[in-house]
Amino acid sequence: MKKNELFFKSCIFSILFFNIFLILSCVSKPIPIPGESKILIENIYFEYLNIADKYFELEDYNNAAKYYKLAMENKNLYWQSYYKLAKTYALLSDWKNALPMFEKLLERDKDNHSIKASLAYIYSMQGDTKKAIEIYKKLLEEDSLNEKYLENYLAVLLSSKDSFVENQEEIEKIYEQIETNFPNNTNLKIFDNTKTKYLEEIKSENPDETEKDITNKNENKEITLKDEESNDLSEDIIK
Repeated sequence: MKKNELFFKSCIFSILFFNIFLILSCVSKPIPIPGESKILIENIYFEYLNIADKYFELEDYNNAAKYYKLAMENKNLYWQSYYKLAKTYALLSDWKNALPMFEKLLERDKDNHSIKASLAYIYSMQGDTKKAIEIYKKLLEEDSLNEKYLENYLAVLLSSKDSFVENQEEIEKIYEQIETNFPNNTNLKIFDNTKTKYLEEIKSENPDETEKDITNKNENKEITLKDEESNDLSEDIIK
């Protein structure tokens, strides 16, 4: 009798437990787990970043930018996403958005060569060759035989005929450095053709001038400018 009673009680207990389990599993609101919502939110932002990275790999930069912006809403992922968004804007040739972002990144990390090189590239693409030249000069002071810096610097110097005329001596110097240290550089021929093209244009405009005349004229122009600057400085000191 006792055995039957115990068996009956255990059956009742099992049924009650099962019913409670069913009720709990069917309720519209699950029992909250401490910290669960925070973890879920964190995971969502990590997913945004992962999705953005995938779009970036697929070169779908518009969608990548959209998801990097979403990932930036998480403070732990902000700067990582910010940097990637800046790169995405640069690849979209969206210089208006890319420029201030890279300038801000450089403020945070003043010795970052990669950010400096990106900023120089953006300046050159916007037509601000003076700022681009200034950055490349500083980069080459620290790493004089960096092929990519030399190549990009020469490309900026050759970006226009005016720049070619103004920087002819520097162009020859950088060209020689690339030719000597990186003879297999695939862009040497392009640089050479660009120089030849500018020289031919200048000669056609001034048929009586030789290449040497053009170079001497530029050197004399530089000396005159330096003399003028020196006179201006002397006047300032006197005042």
